[in-house]
Amino acid sequence: MSLPRGFADLADLPEDERIQIIAHHVRDHGLTVAVCVDDEPGKPERYAEKLTALGVRVLSQDKGPVANVVTLKVGPANAN
Repeated sequence: MSLPRGFADLADLPEDERIQIIAHHVRDHGLTVAVCVDDEPGKPERYAEKLTALGVRVLSQDKGPVANVVTLKVGPANAN
């Protein structure tokens, strides 16, 4: 799998596949990334739980950068 640079639009993939791709790049490449999800009840928390289960740590969760979106900043579980 090639390493996306800067931006990857995963919107057309099923949720679990998107989360697996994100987790792979964060864990296996030691990246810190921003994941934007719709601000729907429970969706950011669901993403955070699934990412955590795959060895990714949620560093922060904030509204934006646009309306109706939540951004999760995630990194490897072993990062400081």
